[in-house]
Amino acid sequence: MSTLTGEQIHDMAIKCGFDNCGVIPLSDFVGYGDKLSERISKIPMSAMLYDRLKPFANLEKTYPWAKSAVVTIFYFGKYKYPTSLQGYYGKGLLLSPENVPQSPANQGKLKFQEWMAEQGIRYAGGQDYGASRNMPLRYAAEKAGLGIIRQNNFFYGPNGSWYELDGYIIDHEAVYKEESDLRPCSSKCGLCRKACPSGALCDANTMNPLLCVSFTTTYGNGNPVPPATLESIGEWICGCDACQDACPYNKRHDWAEGEDFPELDAITDLLSPEGILAASDEDLREKIIPKTADHLRDDQADLLRRMAKNSISNRKTENQI
Repeated sequence: MSTLTGEQIHDMAIKCGFDNCGVIPLSDFVGYGDKLSERISKIPMSAMLYDRLKPFANLEKTYPWAKSAVVTIFYFGKYKYPTSLQGYYGKGLLLSPENVPQSPANQGKLKFQEWMAEQGIRYAGGQDYGASRNMPLRYAAEKAGLGIIRQNNFFYGPNGSWYELDGYIIDHEAVYKEESDLRPCSSKCGLCRKACPSGALCDANTMNPLLCVSFTTTYGNGNPVPPATLESIGEWICGCDACQDACPYNKRHDWAEGEDFPELDAITDLLSPEGILAASDEDLREKIIPKTADHLRDDQADLLRRMAKNSISNRKTENQI
């Protein structure tokens, strides 16, 4: 059994390219069940989605061999994001290191996993779990003191919400926590709720996931739940950043500067609404869907086309006003 400390795990994560890392006991997830129950009581129709997350409140049952959880954050806000893609795709989907397996950032993640295995640590999680993950990552990151969850439900670190989170359940008792000094949201703000195009953000720290544009354009397969409509999705094709873009605690709003994200420039034209409609199924499956951080499946090429048509339709409507 490894005798590594939480600090040693944290330090290795930093060496592998993560911006921060925390290690918490599984008992820290007990309160997550109460959070889910509160969400469901406010939005009963959300039970169909939130019920499947209830095992996250009792990870010891799912992983009887586990002792702790490791949560990491990676700041993808360091990358440039083409102007032509803004308002069409969620930045976290296209700027995920996992989209480019050979990229230095993704190789750093793999190196961290290999290091844990070399230390004799049994783990579950990371890239093996895709977008679904195996724990409530935002909740875990807040418990580890890496940042806070704001009124729009996103995790915020020192540079805002533009972080990708990863998590690992491990068979090793260790703790590494920090104290976040981030200023909480003002109860008088509400800019994120005002910016939400579909009304999914119906109250502070509350949302109806079935109305969320990001859900509708990915897992929801383009089927908005009333009172949301295809018109309320606006020009979004896959994902939505409206609440994050409106947030004053996001330090980055101009994405013209920064590091080039690997391979993104090569598909920028294809990602336009017109490019999506002109593309073959093969191009969408091979060049676009793998770049959405596991938010689309190989059989959802038609969804991309439907959302591209909707985007063009809504754009024309706006121009006519």
